[in-house]
Amino acid sequence: MKQRIWRLGLSSVSVATAAVCGYLILPDGKGPTPARAETNAVTFPPLEQLEHYTTVRRGVTREHMLTSRAALDAIKASQPVPTGTHVVLVDYQSDVLHRYLVSEKMGDGPEDWQYQWFWPDRSIKGDENTARCYSCHQSRQDRQFMFTFTDALSFK
Repeated sequence: MKQRIWRLGLSSVSVATAAVCGYLILPDGKGPTPARAETNAVTFPPLEQLEHYTTVRRGVTREHMLTSRAALDAIKASQPVPTGTHVVLVDYQSDVLHRYLVSEKMGDGPEDWQYQWFWPDRSIKGDENTARCYSCHQSRQDRQFMFTFTDALSFK
């Protein structure tokens, strides 16, 4: 009798789990849906107001790095960059503009950065997983989340 009750309970839990998973994974019964990056609050900055502080070259890739004068001044003064700061990577592949990768400091905390991928026409690439950007840049938390921090520090 106890074994029968145990099986019934296990079956009920299994059915409930399958129903919940089915609801979450298979909306409207149409099958799995691909993951989509949500559009976040990152805005496309006025590039003409930013300083081009370094260029990174790797094979056919050329990346122009831009940020504000206020951010560069804060970095030189060993201060956090101001809220609202944009850091832009302008990505050229074989001398053709491929994309803009934009990070924006959204709050006063040192970790308050968000990231977004923009196409050359400045529209958002909606299926990009921008959480990957943040997780990678966390390794540079002590450098304002920037891989080009040293270049920004030495820029005149």
